[in-house]
Amino acid sequence: MGKFFLRFFLPVLIVIVFVTIFLSYFGLETDKFDSLIKNKSNEINQYVKLEFQKTKIHLNPTELNLVVKLQNPKILVKDNEIILSKLDLFLPLRSFFTSDFLLKRAEIAFIRNDIKDLTKITNIFLPKIINKQVNKIFHKGNLEGEFIIPFESDGNIGKDYGFSGKVSDASINLTKEFSIKKLTTEIDHVRGVGGDEFRIAIKKGSIFDLELANSTINLKRKKNETKVKSSLRTKGKFNFSKVKKISTLFSLDVNNLKDINGTADLKTNINFDLSKQFKVKNLSSSIEGDIAYLEIHTAERRIVKKYLPEFDPQIILKDANVKFINSKSNHTTELNGFIKVKDYFDNFKIKEIYNYNEKSFDINGIIDLTNSKVKVSRLNYNKDYGKKSELNFDVNFVLDKYYNINNLNFLADKTKIHLSNIKLNKNFEVKDFKKLEIKTYENEIKNNDFLVKKLEKVIMSGEVFDAQPLLKSLYIKSDKKTFDKNFNGEIKINLSKALTGTNDDLSNFAMIASINSGSFNKLSLKGNFSEDEIVEMSIYQVDKDKKTLQVISDRARPFIKNFDFIKGFEGGKLEYESIISKEVSNSNLTITDFKVSKVPALAQLLTLASLQGIADTLSGEGIRFESFEMKSNSEGNVLNIEDVLAIGPAVSILLEGYIDKGITVSLRGTLVPATKLNSIIASIPVVGDILVGKKTGEGVVGVSFKMKGPPKNIKTTVNPIKTLTPRFIVRALEKMKKKEKDKAK
Repeated sequence: MGKFFLRFFLPVLIVIVFVTIFLSYFGLETDKFDSLIKNKSNEINQYVKLEFQKTKIHLNPTELNLVVKLQNPKILVKDNEIILSKLDLFLPLRSFFTSDFLLKRAEIAFIRNDIKDLTKITNIFLPKIINKQVNKIFHKGNLEGEFIIPFESDGNIGKDYGFSGKVSDASINLTKEFSIKKLTTEIDHVRGVGGDEFRIAIKKGSIFDLELANSTINLKRKKNETKVKSSLRTKGKFNFSKVKKISTLFSLDVNNLKDINGTADLKTNINFDLSKQFKVKNLSSSIEGDIAYLEIHTAERRIVKKYLPEFDPQIILKDANVKFINSKSNHTTELNGFIKVKDYFDNFKIKEIYNYNEKSFDINGIIDLTNSKVKVSRLNYNKDYGKKSELNFDVNFVLDKYYNINNLNFLADKTKIHLSNIKLNKNFEVKDFKKLEIKTYENEIKNNDFLVKKLEKVIMSGEVFDAQPLLKSLYIKSDKKTFDKNFNGEIKINLSKALTGTNDDLSNFAMIASINSGSFNKLSLKGNFSEDEIVEMSIYQVDKDKKTLQVISDRARPFIKNFDFIKGFEGGKLEYESIISKEVSNSNLTITDFKVSKVPALAQLLTLASLQGIADTLSGEGIRFESFEMKSNSEGNVLNIEDVLAIGPAVSILLEGYIDKGITVSLRGTLVPATKLNSIIASIPVVGDILVGKKTGEGVVGVSFKMKGPPKNIKTTVNPIKTLTPRFIVRALEKMKKKEKDKAK
């Protein structure tokens, strides 16, 4: 039985195998389906004609299908000829034995063709909306590849169609600003239950003239919307023009930039939804990569210049890594590498989060400031190049609205500046704070070491405080305030030592004060120069809009030091009173029994007045003055000097005028040598007669002078012989009488 089976069925099996192999590899030429195929193609689209020379039937043993291969196929679309490299039709086996044309799928391959021409083919199979989209996206280029088109049992096109191929020398326009040029890619298109999906693998091309490599773009269409996901590898040089285009695409603000250029190798992920009208929605993006070189020109920030005096708004980065994430609500930027703000590179690490709705910045980071100059004027602290230093910070702000310093640490050798929870308004005035911890060194000598805490009261305590900036501010009326108008509180200060910048340091420095609506309405300060020499300062409110500042000091030198035009000041006691209002401040300054030397303006005046002997005294041992009185008022940037009278054994001076800060100086006055003043004193009765009606000032002479010009170029002129004004004589007599009364007491 077995032998019979083998003898009978084995040849049949061999024949079947042979036929199967033959049909699979060589096929069977037939015209059985020719007319059916042509008729079917005409039914699909009347403008499309399918032409071929002959057909071969192959067996697809894996699927048990018949494959009808059209030889030398081509498609005529409105008289345009498109040559195909393959057109295979897959049918069930039973189609060979029946007259039914039960098409299961079609595989169409074509040689290199213009993309615009190929859309005429896809119109046969694909919905018009898809072809319209393809025409919109692909501006130009060539395409070669293969379509796989399934058919339903009723003969209609199925949903799971697809395409795979290659695009070359193409331009893709996803939006007006987002285009890819000179593109060569491998591309797949799949039609499934979830929608249409294009998968593009970029081999070469450019975006904004930046080279593309190893990039991908996926387009997935659902209903009336296309989801775009892209991963773009960009490499090359960029400039401000390119950055502005990219910023527009990502809704980034670059108004603070004046110019930018550099070289980078970046991986950019861009995801968004594209509406039926090709409008971008739900944009999100991220960038990560390396920046070999980046030069940024920014708008100059005075607040930065204040603390980094040699800061250049032209910033250069090198060997930096960047990470950028952009979403609907915010964007996050992380940068680290090397930064140059002047001549040398320092390392840095910065993270920034920008909230689009609140327009707020959250920035934290670490910056090496070793090769940068640092200046903190209020602490009288300066750091030069080369000293190891680092800034660690965490801040939050909205430009021109508020600035919050959550945490700031500056370290430079033994120097430490720590700020915690400082809230500032748009003018950088303090709204609130928690803690300040300060330790600074100037010329290797500690000049600040104190702690400030805000609890129920503001408490300041410590070893030493550099008071030079405080002393300098006494004579300067400024619109700039330390505290916000809503700041209120009590202040208590106790320090072991306060530095004045001379050999007149204070011990047991103490102060109590109250701040109302951002201004001191009450202050009492005391300190000791020695056991019997003190300084006292007070501020008290006169009325709602007026307050008085008073200073009494047994040593005048710490207060005079801040006047740059006076050098070599010795001795003297000082009394100062200023009535301060919103519009103007009126001040009186008195200094008694002092000596000055190295005063350039006075030396020049004495020389021009031919008073060389007195000039020599000034440059030598100095000129002594018994008293100095100045009455002035300050309004805005203008200091009006109503009256200055300085009386001394060698020379006396009467002066008036004004100083417009930073613009011009205009002063006029009278200088009287000692011999002439003595003659005035010797003739008091006569002078009295003159003042009541006789010829005024006859025979009494001095030197009239004028000083005028910009601060750095003041011109001095003199009139060596001039009759003294009654005002000078009166002021001199008043001073003499006062002195005599003080001696009599």
